Amino acid sequence: MAKLRFSEKNGEVCIHCRFTGSEMLNEAEYRYFIDNRIKGWLIPRSAAADKLEFTGARGIPLMHLLKSGVDTVKYFRIVSNLLDILEVAESCGFNMQNIVLDPEFVTVSPENCEIHLFYLPLWYNESFNDGIVNCLRKISTYAKYTDQSTYDNIDSFMNFVIGMRSFSIQDAKEYIRRSCPGIFGQTYDHRQFSRPASQEQPVRTPKVIPPVQHSGDTHQFNIPKPVKAPVSAVQKPEPKVLPSLSEEKKQPLPELIRHELPRTETKYPTLTRRSTGVTVNISKPVFRIGKERDRVDFCVTENRTVSRVHATIYTRDGSCFIEDNNSTNKTYINGTPLLPEREIKLKNGDVLTLSNEDFDFVDG
Repeated sequence: MAKLRFSEKNGEVCIHCRFTGSEMLNEAEYRYFIDNRIKGWLIPRSAAADKLEFTGARGIPLMHLLKSGVDTVKYFRIVSNLLDILEVAESCGFNMQNIVLDPEFVTVSPENCEIHLFYLPLWYNESFNDGIVNCLRKISTYAKYTDQSTYDNIDSFMNFVIGMRSFSIQDAKEYIRRSCPGIFGQTYDHRQFSRPASQEQPVRTPKVIPPVQHSGDTHQFNIPKPVKAPVSAVQKPEPKVLPSLSEEKKQPLPELIRHELPRTETKYPTLTRRSTGVTVNISKPVFRIGKERDRVDFCVTENRTVSRVHATIYTRDGSCFIEDNNSTNKTYINGTPLLPEREIKLKNGDVLTLSNEDFDFVDG
């Protein structure tokens, strides 16, 4: 996997990328970003045979801004700017896995929350992108909220995102537009952004390897295949037109008739804290555990070794998955420590340990 490092150069952000393993520069995509200055994207420059530098914006790592504190408007402005850029990139056929979505290397302007991403024009790249949904999880987990109202608004948004069977950028933007009117201002001009011309070929063309399919709710981008069409010397091909952002998508719901609905008792998975005997239902798609009462769904009191938001349980398709939020004293399942920010499926009877606090998991 390529190695990345964030720094500053001549007053601008500079992200250093060094190739490792079997990675190789994709000449056509590299030249495209050199020749076209596109809003929201850093510009690559070859610094050595195995090294690129990305520059072209002033700002700080998104992670730093999140940890300094955000309110509802700032959070949704950051997310909406990110979705704008990704929507254009998706529609124009770039390999979405080559866009770096790690908040440590996403650049943001503290003044106006303008986002800059960068694209790794590499063959055989082991991705820094595990999907837009996981990127939004990280943004929401690491953000420091200025008040309870901000936490509630972001929690509702993430429950909406996790609840989607198939993530849709348009639906997420529509949710933000309804929840925080006025966030969406200037949009990105998709006419500036398209794949390099099909006749441009890289110096070395490796064998095409099908993309790995990820399970869960990680976003799977549908990358359209480039269509070859005759182009005259005078007239350029028409750009791909995106649907209108203001297009109304809501459909009226049929009225429910009470006597036709079967009455069934909902059984939720439960978590029982051994030291106190307290049992709680895991009744939300995103269920947080930790010691900071205002930010979690199960508050672990009287234990300073547990982190503020120690771990998160995600529920989807009838199963529960636990993720350690990079806690200080780790999370364990049946005595085995979990890697941070990696989901592990929970099974009935598992013993979940946060630091030195034991919990019994029972599947509903």
